[in-house]
Amino acid sequence: MESTLIGRAQGVYVNSQLDGKALYMVFSIVFTHGEFKGSTLEIQGSDIFAMKEREFGVVSGTGYFRFVKGYGIMETEFMDLPNLRATLKLNVTVKHY
Repeated sequence: MESTLIGRAQGVYVNSQLDGKALYMVFSIVFTHGEFKGSTLEIQGSDIFAMKEREFGVVSGTGYFRFVKGYGIMETEFMDLPNLRATLKLNVTVKHY
């Protein structure tokens, strides 16, 4: 399947469990191409990366996404732990107020 890069994640992952199997994430999805270029979605929540699907909250946004709230489902498509790299798939639902 062919896909096009439309943005990047910028933020922080913090270890949030003693056994190291869960992270707390706070990051922005910064849209760099396409219809929403220049806008962001602000994401936060727990990431228990051993689970196939994880749910997170969309707490805000900028530009086109100003005043949104929502949620998302995240799946890991690829993980390279030794080099601290991963490709994540996000399915996000937001509502404008």
